[in-house]
Amino acid sequence: MTTLQDVARRAGVSTATVSKVLSNTPYFTEATRRKVMRAVEELGYVPNLAARALAAGRTHIVAVVFPYVYEPIFSDPLTLRILGGIEAVITQRGYNMLLSTPRLTPGEPDAHYLQLVRSGYLDGLIAIDNVPGVSAIAAAREKDLPAVLIGYGAHDGDVWVRSDDFSGGEQIMTHVLSLGHRAIGLITVPENINTALEHRLEGMRTVAEAHGIDFDGLPRADGDFSTESGTRCAADLLARHPELTALICLNDRMAMGAIQQAREMGRRVPDDLTVTGYDDIPAASSFSPPLTTIDQRAPESGQAAARMLLDMLQGETPDNYLLPVRFVHRETTARSNSPVHQSDHSTAPRTGEEEASD
Repeated sequence: MTTLQDVARRAGVSTATVSKVLSNTPYFTEATRRKVMRAVEELGYVPNLAARALAAGRTHIVAVVFPYVYEPIFSDPLTLRILGGIEAVITQRGYNMLLSTPRLTPGEPDAHYLQLVRSGYLDGLIAIDNVPGVSAIAAAREKDLPAVLIGYGAHDGDVWVRSDDFSGGEQIMTHVLSLGHRAIGLITVPENINTALEHRLEGMRTVAEAHGIDFDGLPRADGDFSTESGTRCAADLLARHPELTALICLNDRMAMGAIQQAREMGRRVPDDLTVTGYDDIPAASSFSPPLTTIDQRAPESGQAAARMLLDMLQGETPDNYLLPVRFVHRETTARSNSPVHQSDHSTAPRTGEEEASD
């Protein structure tokens, strides 16, 4: 079996240099790296990761933690986009990624996840942490394991990155009101399920109340992020409140289900019913009609979290990062046709994109 010493002799460098190159440690030239990697390829050398971990005190394994809330993460395109952003940075820097999907029991995640965090097997951890009252990152904090959270579960001293959900809520409500809509229904999820969505709702509330609208009085139905739940919620809202001219949905998949249901009930989108989503998943732009939504820049949040964790592993303390969101105006929103609100059109606030398109 080829050894580290064999590679060093073939490359004409020390074993320490070979180890640094294979660990992606800085302080060697590109020419040295090429010599070492050429020797590795010629000799067919395969590093013994367990031995390297014992020698260096590092496993080069980072856990990426996406707690199971409603459905497997593999059904959620938003989560997969975050994961793709993390993977691109982690792999480039020579680390391996271990995916964990703990179940969140009352008070703490499940025992298997806690065992993993306490095992000493991980160099660091990135976790989505948006469920109130249960933290996926608390176990890492207790073990002094470097960790970055994506979301709102931070305590003092924690490192986090999150999208600006409050601003996203403000932007989507501003857009809907600017089109003259006042008979607005909300499709969201039950309270105390997801902190990010609560911040979106608070952003919407701020804008609605500034326009004299009783936000708590708006018709609301709770789904579970899925397309099917959007269908169910739209059927409920439109049956109970046929006067609605707009539905604001707190994610894109529920919005797509709502549009499908509206069609079944004879409502044209956007002519008879404005519908908005949130997330800007890949299907949002190809859906028919293309969905007006908020791009919360999921890949960038994953990339930022990965870079922050790798900085921590180098002994640095990165700054927390609030990621700006972007309003995406497509074809599921239009001005209200309700005669009651025609006079609102001249005085309603207008978004920057609408002004630019005039």
